[in-house]
Amino acid sequence: VLGQALPARPPSFCIGCPERPVFSALKLVQQDIGELHIAADIGCHALGTFEPFSTGHSILGYGMSLASRAGVSPMMQRRTLAIMGDGGFWHNGLLTGVQSALFNGDDAVLLIFKNGYTSATGTQDIISTPADAQKQAASDKHTSLSHTNMTIESTLQGLGVQWLKTVHTYEVANVKAVLKEAFTSDFNGLKVIIAEGECQLERQRRIKPWVQSLLKKGKRVVRVKYGVDEDVCNGDHACIRLSGCPTLTLKDNPDPLKVDPVATVIDGCVGCGLCGENAHAATLCPSFYRAEIIQNPGLFESLWAGLQTRLVRAMQTA
Repeated sequence: VLGQALPARPPSFCIGCPERPVFSALKLVQQDIGELHIAADIGCHALGTFEPFSTGHSILGYGMSLASRAGVSPMMQRRTLAIMGDGGFWHNGLLTGVQSALFNGDDAVLLIFKNGYTSATGTQDIISTPADAQKQAASDKHTSLSHTNMTIESTLQGLGVQWLKTVHTYEVANVKAVLKEAFTSDFNGLKVIIAEGECQLERQRRIKPWVQSLLKKGKRVVRVKYGVDEDVCNGDHACIRLSGCPTLTLKDNPDPLKVDPVATVIDGCVGCGLCGENAHAATLCPSFYRAEIIQNPGLFESLWAGLQTRLVRAMQTA
């Protein structure tokens, strides 16, 4: 029995969720061009309305973000942004949002999260879900497969969308650049950005059984994990405010002369790389590192790892 009540914990994206990086990019782009009016939608991405992103001024219905934005746009001094998932796009956004915006010649920006599923309610399949054959044929189960189904892109092109760009969600700097381009472009009309990144829950459902089968066979398995060099971390915690990842948290500073706690990555990290991407895109302190954990290593790898360990210990005691 706990001695006291647990602290409040706001809803958050899953660890490694491909939608979190886009909201990081949105925070960064608004630092450059100013605050935007953002029409949010129903889906996992609605969690972006909570801290640390606080992104979204309205949610009217499933797939209704682009249509609801139309009523606000005339009062804004700049283009508005509508966000929806691929589930909302097929459910309602295509008809009430995209077709209406094209017919009326609206000068707006639509961001579609293409994660391949209706994830918020249990990852049900939709029209743009990667095919089972693609999942089975993938030699590396870590790979996102959302790019293998181009139904959304072909539908938008068939309707006459002229400004259409695709970004990979984990590439934060590129996502930021494309968002900025959409809001500063001379093109007058609907601009659509498709943010590609397969639902992390579905990816893990492929990855975990695959890894276990490889380990049982005694085969080499490499797992990527990120960490923070506590000697480099400056303790300003900007990385946490920009990410909100549940595995990026705080611990006591090992330096007795410093009061501020340092950032740390705890167990549960799936190696999505967002922390490092944010550090580069926002020019944060260079404290993040990428590590590869090798299980069932080869003879040379074992010998090399042993040599490295002895060298490091020798330098530490020198």
